[in-house]
Amino acid sequence: MKVKKIVSVLLCVAMITSMLAACGNNSSETKAKDTTAATDAKTETQAPKETEGATDAPAAATGETLVYWSMWDAGSPQAIAIQEIIDEYTAKTGVAVDVQWKGRDISKVIQAALDAKNDIDLFDEDFQRVATQYASSCVDLEEMAKAADYENHSVAALPTAIRGWAGSLKGIAYQPYTSGVFYNKAIFAEAGIESEPQTWAEFLDCCQKIKDAGYNPLALDDAYVLYNLGYHMARYIGQEKVSNLCKYGAYEDENGNLVGWKDSAEVLKSIQDMVDFVKAGYLEENAPDAFPASENTIGYDETAMVVNASWVPGEITNNTGCDLEWGMFNYPSVDGGADPNTIANVGAQAFAIPAYSDKAQQAFDLIMMITTGEGDQKVALATDSMPADPTNGEWPAMIAGCKDSFNALTNVYDWNCGLNDNADLQPIIKENILKVFEGSLDAQGFVDAIAAAAPAPTSPSADGGAAETTEETAETPAESETAAE
Repeated sequence: MKVKKIVSVLLCVAMITSMLAACGNNSSETKAKDTTAATDAKTETQAPKETEGATDAPAAATGETLVYWSMWDAGSPQAIAIQEIIDEYTAKTGVAVDVQWKGRDISKVIQAALDAKNDIDLFDEDFQRVATQYASSCVDLEEMAKAADYENHSVAALPTAIRGWAGSLKGIAYQPYTSGVFYNKAIFAEAGIESEPQTWAEFLDCCQKIKDAGYNPLALDDAYVLYNLGYHMARYIGQEKVSNLCKYGAYEDENGNLVGWKDSAEVLKSIQDMVDFVKAGYLEENAPDAFPASENTIGYDETAMVVNASWVPGEITNNTGCDLEWGMFNYPSVDGGADPNTIANVGAQAFAIPAYSDKAQQAFDLIMMITTGEGDQKVALATDSMPADPTNGEWPAMIAGCKDSFNALTNVYDWNCGLNDNADLQPIIKENILKVFEGSLDAQGFVDAIAAAAPAPTSPSADGGAAETTEETAETPAESETAAE
């Protein structure tokens, strides 16, 4: 392995030692080069920053090597930031790290690798899949987390969500996202909007003011039609009932009666709201457009708002070269609805440790360096994402407007708020809600079409099985990487 010139001779000696240890466990020189490629440029110009508890002199190599399978591509902003933290970890502990940058395809291979007990000491993936699909193959981190005071260095909703899915702490979340309505503050000011809308009625009033000011109120691309619909339906009846409609063709009301697609006044009203929204001219004129054409109109100062997640400001900025001041508010509540506007789709990535690893503590220590303190702050700023550690007060300017809305959340939704929970029905829902947003299908027509395709109504309480999800659900978090790049 070739090692480039490094400013500090002392650091050079430590890094050569640790990289030689790592090479001894690699199958080829190519793999080792992939591991360090993301940091070559930074290594030439600066030494790793000192982290809390680090000694002045690099630690002697221990001969140990952690194998980390990463969900990021080499050279991505996440990979660069994480590699810098790994270099600091190795300098501090003497433990080398063999990073294998698997990219998003890790979701297709990680379960088989865990079943085969491949040489892996830690990996990262979508936090919900870590807590559901992979949890039985991973170490319970409760005791190590307690010893590390992890609870005081994580946004509470993240470990709560993982425990809720897995039954215990099977992963450590990082690079979280939140979601809601993102907007151009300059257009709000020009339209005379002085406060962010909290209810659907206030939101409609906001849309009219934006339209009167000469702008499109809301962007919508085809990739996010289910996201918009799911949010709105969940506000009326809650995510669990949305899910039950998809899986069982019905949900149970407070008296235990089955309520199907055609029977629910709330579902019909939620679709009618969308029909009325389109008729009022509140969608961007070409919406629903092919992703990302509609959302890009925000960057071109043509449209004010979009319902999306906290990667969207970076995504639009990268696509259009805009320089906007972004605001954000939680998706509004609806009159008489089941859920308030303090519930949102929230997600993250998560690190986990295979149950068979004999270096669980060393892997956990590295995970803590990446997901808390200075490491978490480094990842957030490098990728325009939210800190996972609430003690890190510095947010990227692009998403600083999310902080108050994120901190106000009381619970979380899944992606598409329950609409993904029947793989056969989901594409039919998407096909018909596209027609609604195009203005070619009315509310009753939508309900009739979905009822005809949905399962015959059965009692959800009679089935304790897990939800069936679609491939779209599995691939959803990819947008966060796209935004950062």
